[in-house]
Amino acid sequence: MIYAVKIIVVALLSYLAGNFNSAIAISKLKKNDIRKLGSGNPGTMNMFRNFGKGIGLLTLGLDALKGIIPCLMGWFVCGEAWRFGADKIGLYTGGLSVIVGHIFPVFYKFHGGKGIASSVGVCLVINWWATLISFTVGALFLIFIKIGSITSFIIISFPIALNAFSLASESGTLACRALLFALFCLTLFAHTKNVFKLCAGTERKVILFGRHKNKNKTT
Repeated sequence: MIYAVKIIVVALLSYLAGNFNSAIAISKLKKNDIRKLGSGNPGTMNMFRNFGKGIGLLTLGLDALKGIIPCLMGWFVCGEAWRFGADKIGLYTGGLSVIVGHIFPVFYKFHGGKGIASSVGVCLVINWWATLISFTVGALFLIFIKIGSITSFIIISFPIALNAFSLASESGTLACRALLFALFCLTLFAHTKNVFKLCAGTERKVILFGRHKNKNKTT
């Protein structure tokens, strides 16, 4: 019973943490609203497009941190004897819940970002070295190919797939695998429009190096 209450509390607090959107907060500080610029998505890639790499990296860092903290909280609170033990259900519960909160924030009428930057934070807790490798590959892809949506899946797919394999080979609990699978499917669902744009050849590119013009209109 106490364990179930811990899981519920972790899920609720993580969801509420996900409601904080750094892209909206930063753009407001710059006397603007990212939801009215570019694609209208309050996320890292749109911040890169409209405010440049400095602000984009700041947004990425804050959103990744938002993914890290709930995972560590859930792992610790729900772990054996309040420690970071072998039981990681709390970790995955916190990770999935914060992504749900980011994509479907109740404070923004359930219209949020796409959850990739926060998923990077979750993946760093799950497997930091695999995430760093995939992030490096994704960054190089973004620099040269400039397609943000594909970059997003390059970054999160490797650590998630590797961890899913690890859970299966080490007899990981079914709940952990289900939560991990749900997290990946959720981020995939959030990019549905990008998939259609890629197929139509209308996906906007992200220019990391060069001039960035802040446009006060939706394109």
